[in-house]
Amino acid sequence: MVDALILGGGLAGSAAACLIARGGKKVSLLERETGPHHKVCGEFLSIEAINHLHQLGVDPLALGAVPIGRIRLVQGHCEIEAALPFTALGLSRYTLDEALIRKAEMSGAHIQRGVRVLELNGHIARTAQGEYEGRQVLLATGKLPIREQGVALPGRIEDGFIGFKMHYRLAPIAAEQLAGTIMLALFNGGYAGLQLVGRGRANLCLLLRRKTFLRLGGEWGAVCEWLESSPIVQRMLANAEPLFEKPVAIANLTYGRPSRDHTSAKVLSLGDRWAMTPSLTGDGMAIALRSAFLAAHCVLSGHDAPIYHNLLASQTHRQIARAMTIQNGLELPVLRFAAYYLARLHPKILTRVVEATRLPFWHNTL
Repeated sequence: MVDALILGGGLAGSAAACLIARGGKKVSLLERETGPHHKVCGEFLSIEAINHLHQLGVDPLALGAVPIGRIRLVQGHCEIEAALPFTALGLSRYTLDEALIRKAEMSGAHIQRGVRVLELNGHIARTAQGEYEGRQVLLATGKLPIREQGVALPGRIEDGFIGFKMHYRLAPIAAEQLAGTIMLALFNGGYAGLQLVGRGRANLCLLLRRKTFLRLGGEWGAVCEWLESSPIVQRMLANAEPLFEKPVAIANLTYGRPSRDHTSAKVLSLGDRWAMTPSLTGDGMAIALRSAFLAAHCVLSGHDAPIYHNLLASQTHRQIARAMTIQNGLELPVLRFAAYYLARLHPKILTRVVEATRLPFWHNTL
């Protein structure tokens, strides 16, 4: 029995492990992967995420992060650019997650890698290596669901989102054009983000509806052709070298606020296990880190899961609701074109939209 059993060693799980261990509690973290690995993620660190990393003692710049100060919206042949209301950073999750899990280990958390959780039953996690129990259980497995108390995992979502991620070594001229900017390209059936996450290294992360993926033929080569239907995206990826043998992908993504009642929950759900905010806001990693701080605060204060979920809801519901409104609107061609041309007339609207989808300030007491 440990004070806190954490399932998942991504941003939320590792940050929570670090904070709870620093608070003097006995922490055990189970991570299914045996070492560093890539995840489907935009790899955009907003100002809120950067602040939380600094509070954890992690300097993204020292890890090789690159500054991002502008947003570029692409629609067909046209593009609009505006300043972000803060300086963001681009950094690979491969690097960041490993830095955080090592920070948790240095803080006193017991880390076990290569442990796959088969089922969660109350405060007991059943794995291929045996059972683990915690006075508090923190579920931080990201976009991967876990079977809970005999309930079957959710099946295929009829028209859910599919996420892809690929790293490229850009041609020098493309890397120069992208420097300091995050590019958001809008398509019929999805959208894509492109930004630098290192010297000459870019992350392409895209979401598209399952029906769009099937319509394209259901394979990555067809998705690349779909992306290159935008001349601007085609220009940026010209002569680019793919750095993965195949893209990282995940299906059945559902965005929005939690659909289930957490008032009687026994475990604390962190990050994407709590709710997935639309990727276009670039605040997914910030929400993961915020949930870690709130979870650690509740564990160290002796609060139960419902209190934690209410606190997390008060911090994230408005942000997620606004982001969902934007994402749902952009799926409609008429609204997508109207939004683009309105932003073209008044580019500062992009800056205001970014401001409107930020997390509220939270005073860290840890």
